Amino acid sequence: ANELQAKQYTDFDSYVLALSWQTGFCQSQHERNRQEPDECRLQKESADKADFLTVHGLWPSLPKSIAARGVDNRRWMRFGCATRPIPNLPEARASRKCAAPETGLSLESAAKLSAVMPGAGGRSCLERYEYAKHGACFGFDPDAYFGTMVRLNNE
Repeated sequence: ANELQAKQYTDFDSYVLALSWQTGFCQSQHERNRQEPDECRLQKESADKADFLTVHGLWPSLPKSIAARGVDNRRWMRFGCATRPIPNLPEARASRKCAAPETGLSLESAAKLSAVMPGAGGRSCLERYEYAKHGACFGFDPDAYFGTMVRLNNE
């Protein structure tokens, strides 16, 4: 992946690579009587159970410049780029992932991402939601942002 560099709000300390246990996610959807997402319906059995540990997102920590405006970690993790008073972008809602803007991700990067993030692309739009909530306000290049997720997951 190209080096990941923020163009705005560069004064953060770390990232969280969020991974999900895919079978647990799918089971929770079933138990809540929610419509089965494509990534659950199309899930294949695997002898290597580590295959079910999938990428959920890459979340930069709270930038100091935003914390100085009275934003705490709890609010930052809940709203991300939609945090008020800044960065003040439109809120990305988990219930409406596909309403988030397209990421501009290249087809090559999208193919690599879908191998580690089953909810990417298609009707689930997880990558759109994650970028709108945790990447857009930093001005990350989408290919570098998602490429970093893929690389870290592989490592």
